Amino acid sequence: MVKQGLRALANTSANFSNQGVQDAIATANIGFVTKTKTLQYLVDINSTLTDVQKTTIRASLNVQPYLNAGRYLQDLNNHTADMLQGLLGEADTDSTTHGTFLEQLGIVDGIQGSYLYLYGEEASVANRGVNDHFGSLRGILDDELLSIKQSVATITSASLATDTAFQNATQALIDFVNALGDSSTLDISTLNSLLSVYESAANNFNTILTGAAYSAQRANLIAARTAVNSQLSLEATNLGSVRSYSVILTRYMAYKGLAENDTIRDIIAKTAQSTAWQDYYENYETRFAQLNAKYENTAGDSENETIINNELRLRGLPDVTDYTDLPAVADKASRDTRLIGTVSFPGRGTADVIKKSCEQLGINITGRDVYGQSQSLLKSMNDFDRETVRLELENHQRANTLS
Repeated sequence: MVKQGLRALANTSANFSNQGVQDAIATANIGFVTKTKTLQYLVDINSTLTDVQKTTIRASLNVQPYLNAGRYLQDLNNHTADMLQGLLGEADTDSTTHGTFLEQLGIVDGIQGSYLYLYGEEASVANRGVNDHFGSLRGILDDELLSIKQSVATITSASLATDTAFQNATQALIDFVNALGDSSTLDISTLNSLLSVYESAANNFNTILTGAAYSAQRANLIAARTAVNSQLSLEATNLGSVRSYSVILTRYMAYKGLAENDTIRDIIAKTAQSTAWQDYYENYETRFAQLNAKYENTAGDSENETIINNELRLRGLPDVTDYTDLPAVADKASRDTRLIGTVSFPGRGTADVIKKSCEQLGINITGRDVYGQSQSLLKSMNDFDRETVRLELENHQRANTLS
């Protein structure tokens, strides 16, 4: 643990803020974006407009969604501010509180370890990584915001009449909303007229941007909007279920821990209706016995032959290499697990043991003398030793591989 600076940290408040996000948003807040963002903010905070009226206004402002950049920039600001307040987190089942930012960070951190343990891969594979919960605060959308700035700057530099008309229509709505006092009577006719002018201006602006000269900028703005909205949606969904998801992973880990108790393991195997659960608990003991640390292989399949050769050497195999040493070959046959119980060795001579062993293993002995038989038998037994170790290795790897 790093101790330097720890005392100073403990004596001060973190004073968390989304200022970094606001700064990135400010970078993109140029040209027509500035006016759309101002308008969206004023509509959001206005107390005269009803919720239904606000919904109607927002629908018109979204007639060309990518031009309504202020909406998703404002949403990004609000989203990250709410995140720091813990407001996006899943409420505790025992209360209506969402928990703190710190608590949610801790839960997400726990999810990373639990997921890796259970699935053998990073939680981000399932869109449950840290960035999938808090990425907007880390600035992973900064490239999209920079893209907005660059695209809008290019469009603004062209001094398009449709850009001017769009900004004027947006400004007219800003002025209208600004003029609404807390007790103002809303002039619906004027509002509808202003919204109609805005929609026409937005559509005309879009027509020009669809042309070849500005199609790249238009595509960038559309892609940026999609990226921002997708990230905010993912984070809101994940944080909105963060407690439940963490509980699910923790529960699976708890059940896994119970597998060490053979009696409890038997209960779970007999009561679980899932074939996957039955398979895991019914075969746990067998698979556990197949685990062997000496078979750990971090290099992959290319290293398996080296592991097998090392294990054979540790066991002193091959223990017989000279097929002309008939007594040694016969003795090895008497220890071969394929032959024990199928060939009666006591009382048989060396040549007879070799012959009977060949017959049992399906080795052709026709026209072959005892040395020819011994040569084939010894090769079969030495190959079997290798395959036995290979099977142990494969069983270990299967038992030690998440599936």
